Amino acid sequence: MHWVDWLVIAVYAALILGIGWYAGRGAKSGESHLRGDRSLPAWAVVFSILATEVSAATYVGVPERGFKGDWTYMAIAVGSLLGKILLATFFIRLYWRLNLTTVYGFLRDRIGPVTYVSSAWAFLLGRLIASGVRMYIAAEAFCVVTGFDLPTAIVLMGVVSTGYTLCGGLKGVVWTDVAQGSLFFLGAAATVAFALWKLGEPIGDVFGRALDAGKLKIFTLEGDWFASSRSLPAAIVAGLFLNLASHGTDQENVQHLLNVKSEKGSARSVIISGLFTFPVVAMFLAVGTVLWAYHARFAAVGYDPTDTKRIFPNFIMYALPPGLRGLVFAGLFAAAISSLAATLNATTSAWVTDLVRRPALGDVASLRRTRRLMAGFGVVLTAVAGFFAWYARRPGATSDLVILALSASAIVYGGLLGCFSAALVLRKRGSDASTALGLGAGVLAGFGFFFQKEIFHLEATVIDFGWALPICALFAFLIATLGRRAVGKFPPAVATGTA
Repeated sequence: MHWVDWLVIAVYAALILGIGWYAGRGAKSGESHLRGDRSLPAWAVVFSILATEVSAATYVGVPERGFKGDWTYMAIAVGSLLGKILLATFFIRLYWRLNLTTVYGFLRDRIGPVTYVSSAWAFLLGRLIASGVRMYIAAEAFCVVTGFDLPTAIVLMGVVSTGYTLCGGLKGVVWTDVAQGSLFFLGAAATVAFALWKLGEPIGDVFGRALDAGKLKIFTLEGDWFASSRSLPAAIVAGLFLNLASHGTDQENVQHLLNVKSEKGSARSVIISGLFTFPVVAMFLAVGTVLWAYHARFAAVGYDPTDTKRIFPNFIMYALPPGLRGLVFAGLFAAAISSLAATLNATTSAWVTDLVRRPALGDVASLRRTRRLMAGFGVVLTAVAGFFAWYARRPGATSDLVILALSASAIVYGGLLGCFSAALVLRKRGSDASTALGLGAGVLAGFGFFFQKEIFHLEATVIDFGWALPICALFAFLIATLGRRAVGKFPPAVATGTA
């Protein structure tokens, strides 16, 4: 890259580290570091939710979808909004009123200690898997732009994301996400503007050709409804259940909502983030569409456009001019480390609150312990990314980066969602043992769906992640109902449902 690009990236890195340090400078204890003193404004949390959702898988994978396919990925955003409305109505306000440090405290009070600890372990496993995939995808793009080999890129991303999370904690995560969310959207918009300028045509003509070619199709009933999330019913199911799980049972996302200033602000934040998902997804799909139009007109120089997995990173590297190249790559890097930082804060919070449960989180010594633990999770996350770098290169592995990332998330989400659903709607059924057993069975089923091609020697996926997730959730829920909850186990003010 040109020295101007490195200068832009250096300024960006200094800005992010500075914001992280400034936001977290008042932290005097481990609790303050992990919870942000429960003082986060709702509008900043909206940015942080979006920045956490828009990982490198989105930044690289969604343009790939628009380049080689159409806009049917947008239908998942419809299911996403429906899921977030349900969350705001039935989940988030209840969590907030219970004054939870992590979302798994709900299961402790509602079901019992075995389910409580099991859910925290399941979260740690699932979050490290899902974020490890994100880190691998980001490192793939990082290699294209910098020329580094993949292991070096993975290690560098782990160091940077861990470093600024150590500085700022949850406050640092949220306030840097505000800057990074703006940057990655700006980077995508700048790419669209540059490609359209190079084409030298009115935007209506470019997108008119795309419309004629079927590249702008949003809703379709075509295709295998169970093996793919492309059709409208499958996409809505995938978006609905994915968001119920990710924003209702995953501490990485729920941590933002548990620490805003008010209950109403918490519910409002999750719904507004669902509305903003539409323009964000549309922008990244538009990147893929204009890249399709650009490569139909101009020959690629320095890269192979049939390598769709790297089409956007290659375009950044070889087609964008100095300065703009650095800005767009900084947006890619922002999308990558924003989600990784949220993971490190969430896994650390779950460990010290739900698993080790140290009583002293209010002193300076706890702040040092918390930061050391956070660094340890950074190392583990880097190792998981290395595993998926190997796995993605195996024969028969999916080349669709978005599907790889979403499928990895769904491994544990189904079991957790079934477990939380039992706790939320059942009053007399669902003992501590049966609910924990259901959680474990749901997680095992999730692994089975993820590795279905390897286990059953299939050439193609038979059940897509969008259907695997609710199937695993139902499996976990039904097993949970086998046990009977002890009478008086749960305070009446919190109990919901009549089953």
